[in-house]
Amino acid sequence: MQAACAAGKGRPTRDVWAALPFVVGALAVVAHIAGEAPAIALGALFFLLGTAHGAGDEQDGEIRRFGLWSALAYIVAGLAIAAFFAVMPLAGLTLFLALSTWHFARSDDAVLWRGVAFAALATGGSMLFRFDETAAIFAALVGEQLPLPWLYAWAAVGVVGVACAAIRLWKHPRDFPIWLTLGAVAFLHPVLAVGTAFLVGHALPLQREQIDRYGARAVAMAQAPTTILAIIGAAGVAAAWLNGWLPLTLMAAIAFGFTTPHMLAERLER
Repeated sequence: MQAACAAGKGRPTRDVWAALPFVVGALAVVAHIAGEAPAIALGALFFLLGTAHGAGDEQDGEIRRFGLWSALAYIVAGLAIAAFFAVMPLAGLTLFLALSTWHFARSDDAVLWRGVAFAALATGGSMLFRFDETAAIFAALVGEQLPLPWLYAWAAVGVVGVACAAIRLWKHPRDFPIWLTLGAVAFLHPVLAVGTAFLVGHALPLQREQIDRYGARAVAMAQAPTTILAIIGAAGVAAAWLNGWLPLTLMAAIAFGFTTPHMLAERLER
């Protein structure tokens, strides 16, 4: 009887998690149809929502809030990486994309094809399918036109993603997150496409794993302080850019700078 009740209580939660990718995908399509500004805004929001999965200190079989020294170390590292990006934007962007590809691929607990498929599509798919649009966005972020060989190299990463996705979907045709990632990079505005892929293919699955492992309350208590600070910081940076107080290149440097330490600090024993 207790087992039946537990199963009854657990099913709605599972149904919600299963429905989330469809909700995210539907919102992304609506935003893309609405125009470039809504697409970019929703893509940025998806990025921000997805950062919650890394906002807690998860180690030694538990999740907790980041301590003061850990938080300070993260801030110092983020500022250092942001400064590196601001001084050497092409090198900084290359480092960020390479680390993102590695991080996405190794964070997937499924078979190799799936991890590589998602990682390569997320970082190179938009360059493959929407070359000119994506190249223009990268140029705006770094403040200069990027070399064609560099652009073609990331388009080649997208080719790898499509090939690995084909293998994955041939064996597992119901893998909706891979279908959604492939569709997003092929048809959506690049910012919205990557934000959608990041949330559906990376952040939400890891968030679900954390909740299954530690419980929703423990995860919320651990992640809330850092998530709230991240939202406030992102809102402040966005407001400064919208009011012309901060150039786009510096905003990009800050965003990439404070995202990268999470990837660098990921535990290797996982």
